[in-house]
Amino acid sequence: MPRKHFKFILIIILLWALSICLGCSSTPERRSGPPSKLLREAKYFFKGDDTEKAKETIQVIMEDYPDSKERVAALMLLGDVHFKEEEYEEAKFQYQKFTELYPAHKFVDRAHFYKAMSNFKLADMASRDLTPVNSALEDFRNFIDDFPESTYKVQAQKKVLQCLDILAQNIFEIGKFYFRTGSYQSAINRLKSLMVEYPTHSYVAEAEFLLAESYFHEQNYNKARDHYKIILRNHPRTEFAKQARLKLRELRKL
Repeated sequence: MPRKHFKFILIIILLWALSICLGCSSTPERRSGPPSKLLREAKYFFKGDDTEKAKETIQVIMEDYPDSKERVAALMLLGDVHFKEEEYEEAKFQYQKFTELYPAHKFVDRAHFYKAMSNFKLADMASRDLTPVNSALEDFRNFIDDFPESTYKVQAQKKVLQCLDILAQNIFEIGKFYFRTGSYQSAINRLKSLMVEYPTHSYVAEAEFLLAESYFHEQNYNKARDHYKIILRNHPRTEFAKQARLKLRELRKL
């Protein structure tokens, strides 16, 4: 065999051997040991923000020790890992799975609460899609009814208010948009809906004024007058009360 051909074949063999070594080194080492040890390791990785190793270790518990008591805690921890990584769809799935498999577990309330929290977090990333907000609101309300003694109850009550505020804010912004674009009848419909569904919303004074203004632009002066008076009665110390007084004076001249 010519010398140059021999060198070429030798190089090919060395490269092949090197690729095998690199492939072996890149393959994640599968952890072993009793499930209690693996669970401790998974918690250690989770606290140290090494979420990939935490997931790998939890996976070993789930696959190799399906009947162990550690599997229960591992399933909850897997939801927590996804939640920490802001993988809220995956987190919601794992928490839901926990509630279905262990409905009588002493920490099932935690799984229900964080399932609702996962929906709430999804709402933060989907500002125009209110489906996660409505889902979270339903989840938190159900949670409060089902677990009245839970340590998460106060947090759930606060989240209910936040969900309601997001929904109310959405209606208000749409009504305000219609007003700005001169679609006064559409603005009236939205703002009236806000008043009925969320009468204590923080923007209710402004919404009431925009409602009065919409009626004014529609030349429905009686309705406009009624709502300007509501502002004076219910929100006398706001900037909108000053504007309502000016409008009422203007209406007297019509």
